[in-house]
Amino acid sequence: MRNGELVRMYAAYLTACNNRSWETIAGFVHSAILVNGDQRTREQYVEDIKRTVAVFPDYTWELRHSVEQPPWLAVHLHDTGTRHQSFLGAPGDLSAVDTDEFAMYRIADGRIAELWGTADNARLRL
Repeated sequence: MRNGELVRMYAAYLTACNNRSWETIAGFVHSAILVNGDQRTREQYVEDIKRTVAVFPDYTWELRHSVEQPPWLAVHLHDTGTRHQSFLGAPGDLSAVDTDEFAMYRIADGRIAELWGTADNARLRL
């Protein structure tokens, strides 16, 4: 892939996530994806995103920084939303929340094949 191509693909993926375009999101992911060492299907991966959106219906992922070294893409995201359901012991009290997320994606054949990531989920409970 040419310089910047992974970031452009990832930006389109984030747009699909923010627009809740489930089929489009699925198109960015291999049929099998490794997530933090666990093998997941494409369908399970999309369901994981849907679970986040169920708790935080207005959840938004914003790309802040990226480093591209094909086939890897490292990203720093700033995430915001409103907690409508309980999450990690915090009530669904309509609190506005924000957190930072850091992830490494391996892209193969133009699709996400592997993801290693972490988010400061404790901030989503405040």
